[in-house]
Amino acid sequence: MTASRLQDAALARFARQGFDATSMAEIAADVGIKKPSIYAHFRNKDALYLSLIPLMIAAELDYAKGVLQGGAQIRTQLHAYLQSIQLRFADSFRVQFWMRALYTPPGHLYDQVMAPMHGFMEQLEAIVLAAISESSLVPNAQQLSAEVLTRTYLGLIDCLQVELTYAGPAKFARRLQAVWAVFEAATAPAPAPAPLQR
Repeated sequence: MTASRLQDAALARFARQGFDATSMAEIAADVGIKKPSIYAHFRNKDALYLSLIPLMIAAELDYAKGVLQGGAQIRTQLHAYLQSIQLRFADSFRVQFWMRALYTPPGHLYDQVMAPMHGFMEQLEAIVLAAISESSLVPNAQQLSAEVLTRTYLGLIDCLQVELTYAGPAKFARRLQAVWAVFEAATAPAPAPAPLQR
C-alpha cells in the first residue's frame, strides 16, 4: 500500500535527517514514485509527519505492555525497559523518530505533536502503575506507594532519554547505572515482622 510505504520512507528520513532537512522529493524517490503522487495520500509534509505520531504511540504502548507485566519479575522488567531505550534507539528508525518527536518536534507543529504525546504519557503511566501495583515492590522499606514509584520511574525514563539524546550511549549507560541503583535502594523490601515473644 503506497500510503504505508510513504510513511515508512518518511519515518526513516525524518529519523536520520530531521523534519526540515527532509524533502518530499526524497521520500517519493525512496518509494519509487514521482513527488506529485504523494499528494494523493498526504496533503503536505506536515500531514505526512503528523500521520506518524499515532503509529509511534501505538507501537511504544504495545512495547511497554509487552515488557511491563508485573509479578515476581518486576525488577527485571523495569530494568529491561530502561535498557531498551538505548538498545532500540541504536537499531530502529522508529525509536529514533520517536525521540526526535519527543524532544525536538518541528516548531510549527509543536502543539499538534505534544497533545497526543501528553495522552501517551498518561497511558504509559497507567501501564507502569498496574505493573508495580501487582508486584513485590509494594510494600517496601521506604513505605513508598505504587503511585510514587510510578512517577519516579517515569522520571527515570525522561532523564535517560534526554541523556541519550544529548550526551550519547556511553553517558546513557553511566546514568542508567546510577539511577537504577537509587531506584533499587528505594524499593528494598520491607523487613519481615519480628516474631512474637512468648
